[in-house]
Amino acid sequence: MNGSELNELRRRLGLSQEATARVIGVSVRTVARWEAGQSVPSPMAARQLRALADLARRLERLFRPDSIPDWMERPLNRLGGRTPHDVLLGEGAGALLRVVLEMISGAAPGEG
Repeated sequence: MNGSELNELRRRLGLSQEATARVIGVSVRTVARWEAGQSVPSPMAARQLRALADLARRLERLFRPDSIPDWMERPLNRLGGRTPHDVLLGEGAGALLRVVLEMISGAAPGEG
C-alpha cells in the first residue's frame, strides 16, 4: 500500500493519522512517513493495513461510502453503546470486521 492509498483508506474510514497509528501500533510520525513515501510498513503493519482495507471494502457493501465515517462515530447497541471507532481503537480491525461480517450475513444495515 503506497502513501496515497493509505491516505485514501484513512479518509474512507474517517481515521486521523493518530487513530491509524493507534490501530496499527506505530507512531503518528511513522504513518506520516508512510503517506509521504519516506518509508514503507513492516510486514506486520502491512497485514494490519490490509485488514483495515478489508474492513473498508466490507463496510462499503453495507453503506454509502460517504456515510461510513459518520457510522464509525455512532454508538451502536450491537457494540454495547460503543462506537465502531472505539472498537477499532480498542480491539483492532479484526474485532470490528467480525461485527461487520455479522451485519452483512444478517443484512441489517444501519444500526449494526
